[in-house]
Amino acid sequence: MTHQRSYVGRHRRPDVRRTRAAGLAAATAVAASLTVIPVVVPVAAADTAGCSAINDGAYQCTVYSAAMNRDIPVIVRPALTAGNNKVAQFIDGADSTDVNAWTTAGGALQELANEDATLVFPAMDRFTWVQDWAGDEAKQFETFMAEELPQYLEDTWSVPNGGRGTTGVTGLSSGAYGAMNLAANHPDLYSSVYALSGLYDPGMPVQRMVIDGTSMFNNDFEGIPWSDEGDRAENNPTLNISNLTMPVIVSASSGIPNFAGDMGPDPIATVVKGGPFETGSLVFTAEFQARAALAGRTNIEFKYDLIGAHAWDTWRHSAFEQGNMHQFIANIGGGVT
Repeated sequence: MTHQRSYVGRHRRPDVRRTRAAGLAAATAVAASLTVIPVVVPVAAADTAGCSAINDGAYQCTVYSAAMNRDIPVIVRPALTAGNNKVAQFIDGADSTDVNAWTTAGGALQELANEDATLVFPAMDRFTWVQDWAGDEAKQFETFMAEELPQYLEDTWSVPNGGRGTTGVTGLSSGAYGAMNLAANHPDLYSSVYALSGLYDPGMPVQRMVIDGTSMFNNDFEGIPWSDEGDRAENNPTLNISNLTMPVIVSASSGIPNFAGDMGPDPIATVVKGGPFETGSLVFTAEFQARAALAGRTNIEFKYDLIGAHAWDTWRHSAFEQGNMHQFIANIGGGVT
């Protein structure tokens, strides 16, 4: 927000011969000359049932999912101006909790305080990869993100058309795959994508092992998201890259930890786990870049950092210090490139 100085015009001493009416007119002119500095705050809808104000203009909400027959915690920061149809969805990593880490470790609400868009931070179950799991009603997160959330934003927050066609989606780690897959499966909904430190081809051997292994191990060995190879192929952003016609930003780092930066609450884990995880993501991102080049997808921009582990220090640097998150939001609704 640009601040302006307030000026009060100079006036001669009132002539005692003037009438009281003239004196009142002069006082009115002085008052009118004062510059009013507007304060920009998020616009809340009249119907915020199931929500409570938290901080930074945001609300902690409970959103019912008919597909999963349960409530999902979602943080909503409404747009700064009424009638704004821009929406940004934020997807957490695989090790999620009941609070989206973009709002805690990521600091997104503070960093994006002046962005005029409805910011949406849903909480995910751990290691579900933002998928509709075959035969599991409790894990239908693609339907929730692509169908139920837009309807909720339209009904509860008066977002025009629920942001359909003017929604961006961003995610990190497993959420990067989720964001890319959502955009490839729903190009009519999403008009901007930002993926950080992800993998994008669940059909490749190593990436297959990562998704299948974490899905099994962290979901009581109840299976993987897909019922067969055809279902897996339908949820492969690399195979469906022709659908990614919107602006896309993809970032990854080398895996070398930034020892001079924020090593997080567990520096040893940042080095021992975060380093190799990010190096793997670097390889997966390079593979996706090669496929994008073969497909002629010039709208997909790749950004690499020499320093950075699989940790929030890396993601905050890419998102906010390098300006990629602001560019991602600016791209929302920008059309095909």
